[in-house]
Amino acid sequence: MFETALREGIDRAQEGLRRAHREGLPYEEAAHAARLLDLQDRARHAGIDTTGWVDPELMTAARALAGDD
Repeated sequence: MFETALREGIDRAQEGLRRAHREGLPYEEAAHAARLLDLQDRARHAGIDTTGWVDPELMTAARALAGDD
């Protein structure tokens, strides 16, 4: 159940990040990036492998937006 909810949240965060970038909405882009990074962190702490769930380019963009690049 937790893993399913986590995956759905990651999917929503990725789609929101893509949409915000496409529409030129920097505040929303940063918010979705932060959410994606938070969910990835939660997955890591829960021992859930998210390999294949997240577009590597989006993770790079999310880290850059968060200043973690």
